[in-house]
Amino acid sequence: MSELRIALTITTLTSLSVGAGGSSGSRADKSVIRDGYGRPIIPGSQVKGKVRHAAEALLQGLGLPSQAHFDDDESPSNPIRQLFGSPQVRSPLRFTDLPAALGDILNPAENRQLLSELRPSVSINRRRGVAEDERLLFRETVPHSLVFSADDAITGYLKADDFPSVALLWAALRFCSRWGGATSRGLGWVNIEPQIFWQGEAQPLSNTVLSAALRQLPQQKGAH
Repeated sequence: MSELRIALTITTLTSLSVGAGGSSGSRADKSVIRDGYGRPIIPGSQVKGKVRHAAEALLQGLGLPSQAHFDDDESPSNPIRQLFGSPQVRSPLRFTDLPAALGDILNPAENRQLLSELRPSVSINRRRGVAEDERLLFRETVPHSLVFSADDAITGYLKADDFPSVALLWAALRFCSRWGGATSRGLGWVNIEPQIFWQGEAQPLSNTVLSAALRQLPQQKGAH
């Protein structure tokens, strides 16, 4: 088995909303997710979901087999099941949270106002085309130019001949230009920089090598 490690850096180009329900101490109906140190994070679960969705779209565009549905265990083996797993197949990959790099901010919990802002919005009645009564909502966002990163964002072990699937992960990551919620309102645009480390090499693979490996994906059709 060959070791895979993907280092990931995501820089926000617009404000970003990666949140859950409102939390104590906040007026937001949807608060930014934070780790135990108070740093905003992009959860590993979202990284996995975004990359899987992008990989499925790329395979569909190439006319290659994919999962018939999320829990598909019946169709022939395919790169999505090999990488992300299914109810009967364990994923060989681990996805970690991406914390924000905060520089000189020593105590994120006490400097929450420097790391986020509240954005108001209203619910629109689709039939009447007007704002709903008593539906003023507040969404907490992090500012643009904030950097989220992890040296071990995605790790795991794959077969050596699954290298084209590694290239698929790389391409899918580059395809993910919008993250979080309210992207239709201009939030969540990012610049993403994945670095792929394969088989214990100290230097990341070049885009040229990964592009060549991606072109080998059609040759894997039905190989597993």
